[in-house]
Formats: sequence, structure tokens, C-alpha cells
Amino acid sequence: MNTKCIIIGQNSENLKILETLLEKNNKFSVLSSFNDFNNSKDFLESIEVDIIFIFFNIPEFNPFTFLNSINSNSHIILISEQTEHAFQSFDYNILDYIKLPLTEEKIEKIDQKLNKLSEKYNKKGQGHLYVKSNLKKRKVYIKDIKWVEALGDYVKVVTPKSKIVVLSSLTSFEKRLPANKFLRIHKSYVINLDKIDNISSTSVEIESEFIPISRNKKPDLDKFLESK
Repeated sequence: MNTKCIIIGQNSENLKILETLLEKNNKFSVLSSFNDFNNSKDFLESIEVDIIFIFFNIPEFNPFTFLNSINSNSHIILISEQTEHAFQSFDYNILDYIKLPLTEEKIEKIDQKLNKLSEKYNKKGQGHLYVKSNLKKRKVYIKDIKWVEALGDYVKVVTPKSKIVVLSSLTSFEKRLPANKFLRIHKSYVINLDKIDNISSTSVEIESEFIPISRNKKPDLDKFLESK
């Protein structure tokens, strides 16, 4: 499966070069390109992508402000003619900081980094999400999530140590979780299947807490349990 990407930057020769290099690599799929942050933010609220490429060439806009405003687990790649922002980028989920010019070798290194990350997470089970709560980005390890609960326009992410309220629909947040580990068992709940202690006809028990099961979701849960 190709790595899904979007590109954010003013229309320029470098943006066109990036699109060409990604297409030539055959491991990346550019879903869309944007010349402003508002449209790209709307796009990301409906579709989860693997990588967001951001050029430092949009006047009067700081990419870090944009990154603080979105809830996305996408890897970020910043592209600039200068290296002055490289140090600040360490505070974000930055996969790479590329200094122009763009080359085939630099694109290939991105793919290599993704492969190494995938191997690391598969081996150690340390995949994580970055979620925005109380104006801060917080790292949440996927394996620690017990369940996610819908709260109107928000969701509550429950872990052994915290309950984090995030501005997101449950449907959007569910897309960020691995489908082989998490299941929606109710219109208001997505659970970590590895955390289940007991199951009844109407609920699942996770660490002494009871989560309701919708009647129409019970067959999905039974199917998963039979495959174990």
C-alpha cells in the first residue's frame, strides 16, 4: 500500500518537483496539494494521511501554528531553503527536515525512515498518537488506550494513568487506531480488544469498568473473538 501524502505550500517550482519525485518513487500517493492552511486543515478532518509535506514559503504563516491546531498522527516533513527552524521542529512529530534542493535520494531516505519506524513499532508495540488537549500536544501510546468515549464534539481517551479530552468526533478518532486492535462496540465507544477482561451479552469489562455493547455490534465482537 502506498504512503498517502498531502503537500502544503505556495505554488512553486519546488512544489512541482516534489510532486514529480513522489510520483516517480512509486511508494507515495499524493492525495492533494494546498496553497493555504485552512483548506488543508478541513481536508485532514475528514481523511487521515501518512505524511504531510509543508513548505516554509507561505507568507505570514508559521507551520508550527498550523501543527498546533490539528489533531493528526500524520508524520510531518518540513521543507525549507534554510535550517533555522530545524531546532524548533524537534518539539513536533517531525519525521524529517529537508533543506532544498529536493532530490531522489532525499525522497528515498524518507521511505527508509518510515520502514524503520514500522519495524520498531511492530517489534515493540510502541505505536503512538499525538493528540491536542488543553492547547498542548500529548503523546499517547496506542497500547495504553483502554477505550475512547464520544462526548458530543469531543472524545475522551482513557488510559491507565489519564483521561484526555480531545476535540474530535469518535468516527474520526477511530480512523487513527489500528483496526486489528480496536473495535467500535457502541455508538459512543471504541475499545482496545486486548484490554477486555470479561464479556456478557450487554457489556464488556475492562479493569472493573463496564462498557455497553450495542446489539448490532455484538456479532462483530463475536467474530473477532472466534478468530483468536
